[in-house]
Amino acid sequence: MVHEVGAQEKITYGRNDRFHGGPVGGGHFWVDDGGLPVAKIGGPKEWRPRPMIDVREGDTFSVGGQVWRVTEIVGADTPEAHLLATRVS
Repeated sequence: MVHEVGAQEKITYGRNDRFHGGPVGGGHFWVDDGGLPVAKIGGPKEWRPRPMIDVREGDTFSVGGQVWRVTEIVGADTPEAHLLATRVS
């Protein structure tokens, strides 16, 4: 799916097939030693040979030519953990 700039997507455990060029999915969420939330997300074939990346709030990632910013990581140490990403270009 092609998203407009400013669109938001939620990434939870498992996969989100709504990303153009995706899917993208949450593999693990945790709080680092400094108390900040972190997510390990897996992505499409274009991310190979490193299919999983660690992201924090404010980080960006690209999927299918669309750039997304991690705007919030919620409940990083809970089973309901997820992140919100906003398309920036």
